[in-house]
Amino acid sequence: MLMRTFITAAVAALAVCGADAAFAADTVGARLVGAWKIVSVYDEFADGSRRDTWGPGAQGLVVFTPGGQFSAIIVGRDRPARAGGVPSEPVGPAIAYAGTYSVDEAAHAFSTSVWQSTFPQWQGQTLVRTIETLEGDHLKVRAAPITDATGRQFVPHLELDRVK
Repeated sequence: MLMRTFITAAVAALAVCGADAAFAADTVGARLVGAWKIVSVYDEFADGSRRDTWGPGAQGLVVFTPGGQFSAIIVGRDRPARAGGVPSEPVGPAIAYAGTYSVDEAAHAFSTSVWQSTFPQWQGQTLVRTIETLEGDHLKVRAAPITDATGRQFVPHLELDRVK
């Protein structure tokens, strides 16, 4: 009898959660949850020119959990292996970072609070990403403008497809 009561309660709880999830699916935050594979990553300058900072065909993954955590990795493609190398000494362009995120529905943006990053300057920082497109299984975001070492300002762009 106890098991039957537990199963009934579990089914009822799942039904309620399913109803809430269906309602929440209309929000940017709910649609953002999941794993996203990088399709394109580039920097765009004011004159419209682009730069493949991570090299052509960069790969990576961004994951947003329902609980508000995220992780991201971007790795340049076709990086040469290093003889005698160890995983703590990566080769070529690569970045990974993780922390928490929050969504600003009105601004169509999300902010990441970075706990840890292979780029130490981001640790403890809040990074804002504007969502340009979130349609079906395609996501396109842009970051705030950055000035590079030569003094040129650019805007990083990232396009992703949901992992199914």
